[in-house]
Amino acid sequence: MEPSIPESIEAPSNVLLVHETNQPVDACHDLCQSCSEVAELRVSFAGAQTDCRPTASDGPAKLGIISVGDVLRAAEATTGPDYSAPFVVDAIDDPTDLSALGVTISEFCEQWGEQYHVRICFHSLDMLLRYAPPKQVFHFAYVLTKRLSSVDAIAHFHLDPTAHEDRIVATFGSMFDEVVVDESVQDDLPEATDEDVAALLSNWGEDEYETWPTIDLADIDEATDDDVARVLEN
Repeated sequence: MEPSIPESIEAPSNVLLVHETNQPVDACHDLCQSCSEVAELRVSFAGAQTDCRPTASDGPAKLGIISVGDVLRAAEATTGPDYSAPFVVDAIDDPTDLSALGVTISEFCEQWGEQYHVRICFHSLDMLLRYAPPKQVFHFAYVLTKRLSSVDAIAHFHLDPTAHEDRIVATFGSMFDEVVVDESVQDDLPEATDEDVAALLSNWGEDEYETWPTIDLADIDEATDDDVARVLEN
C-alpha cells in the first residue's frame, strides 16, 4: 500500500512525513513536486546520502542544499550562497545552533519565494533530536513552520516514530497541518490533545530552556530573518 498524499495539501502547508529510518519514501518526492516553477530546498545532516542535483527534464528550477554539521564545507565557505545559481549549497557547522539553521532556511525562502513555488524537505527531526532536547526542537519547528507558511511554502519534515516515545511523536504531530504515514509504519500513531501538549511542554519547561520568550504568532507570520534569529536564540 502506498502512502496517501491528502488532496488538501496545497500551499502553504507543513507536513509531518512519518516513516521508519532507512526506508525509501516515495511521498518525499511527491511532496516536493519538482517542476520548472519550483525552488526546492533540502535540509540534511552531514553524512546522510542525498541525490540532489536537478535534471534538465524534470528537476526544479532551483535546488538548494543546507548541510547541517558539515564543518569542512562551512570552513571552506568564503562568501555567502549565490542564490541566482540553479544549484546552491550552504552549510551550518554546529548542529546545535538552531538559530543559525532557522535563519539560513529563511534566507533561502526570502530569496526564492517571490519568483518560485518553494518546496522544502527537512531530513530529519530525528537527527535534530540527537543534538537538542525535545522542547528546543519543538520550539524551533513551531517557529520555522510559521515562517514557512508566511512565504506560501509546502514543507515536509521526516520523523521516525519508532525512535521516540509516543508522547514526543504525538506532540510533534499536533503542530503540523497534515501527517502522512508511510507503509513502513505498522502501528497507529499516538494522538495528543491540546491539554496533553500543554502538560508535556510544561514538563519540558523544567530545564535550561524554560526562560525562552513567549511566541507571538502575529510577529512570526510577518517575521524577517532577524526576527527568526531573535526568537530562536536560547
